[in-house]
Amino acid sequence: MHALLEILFMAVVGAVIGGFTNYLAIKMLFRPFQAVYIKKWKLPFTPGLIPKRRDEIARQLGEMVVRHLVTPESIEKKLLSAPFQNETKQWLKDAFLQWLDSKWTIPQMAAFFNIDLQEEKVKSWITKNIRIRYGQEKKSLFSQNLWELLPEAVVEKAGKKIPDLADLIIGRICDYISSSQGHGKIEGMIGHFLDDRGMIGAMVKRFIGNLSIADKIQPEIVKALREPGTKATIVEMLEKEWSGIKEKPIGELLPDLPDEEIIGWLDEKLFSLVPVGRLLGIPVQAFVSRYQEKILDEWIPKLTEKGLLFLSGKVYQIIRKLQVAELVRQEVESFPLERLEVLILGITSREFTMITYLGALLGGLIGIIQGIIALIV
Repeated sequence: MHALLEILFMAVVGAVIGGFTNYLAIKMLFRPFQAVYIKKWKLPFTPGLIPKRRDEIARQLGEMVVRHLVTPESIEKKLLSAPFQNETKQWLKDAFLQWLDSKWTIPQMAAFFNIDLQEEKVKSWITKNIRIRYGQEKKSLFSQNLWELLPEAVVEKAGKKIPDLADLIIGRICDYISSSQGHGKIEGMIGHFLDDRGMIGAMVKRFIGNLSIADKIQPEIVKALREPGTKATIVEMLEKEWSGIKEKPIGELLPDLPDEEIIGWLDEKLFSLVPVGRLLGIPVQAFVSRYQEKILDEWIPKLTEKGLLFLSGKVYQIIRKLQVAELVRQEVESFPLERLEVLILGITSREFTMITYLGALLGGLIGIIQGIIALIV
């Protein structure tokens, strides 16, 4: 009985020592957090292993994450996997349908991106750009001539129309001279002419009279105008003028345009065609909803596939730019030691507990073996 108690006592002592030793070893992985000094002498095994080598652990953990856990190949494989693509497509579709239900107006969408898009500001912006555009176009237009501005076919066709224009001018002049108004104009011109000739004019006027002279001159003028030579002369004059006009810059042909009136007219016409206030009040979804089926069935799937394919080809560059290993190292180094201890123990607490129990078990077995050996000896 005495031997059994001795063996049991040694087993208990061995179990306590083994369990406590392992427990202490686990604690010494983290504690103490800082080095402990007795005067100038640093206590051995302080600080704990992990606090002492936290920088090296952080660096190696960052390299491990990049090389073995979050690798470019694993990310690329994930991006191109069918389940992930389907989930992304469905998420985008749900987000699009949710956005359709929100019925945002254009100003509300602009406000979401911190852009102030009120009606007066939009009109002011349009007017400002019309003024700028008008100035640019005017400057460009006024530096050109008709030959450069108009298509060659139009210029040639206009030149071929000069004989017709000459006929039109002669016909209109003849019609005017043949009219009673033209007759009166001729009679008045003759009267002024004779009045300017003094006594001789008065004598001619008294013997012949304005009316008879006008009656004789009127048909002669019409006859002269209808002569082929008259038309040829007018055609030659018009062609000469047309050649000069074609070569002149538009700025010389239109030297004094009423710019403010033109800009005001453009503003008025544009705002009458494009009712800014009414358009800004219409929900954006009203323009998009007509394409809802096409967006859901075609655009989103295609954009998702192309977008993920593009991202998969840029994974190496993204990881290099993000410097994932450096990010992990910085995060681990910035962890408070208490948080790092809780984090590691939270993951490995069960294993550490089993190590403690294992130490107690081995200590107990060693105590039993020692007791047996002691009894035998």
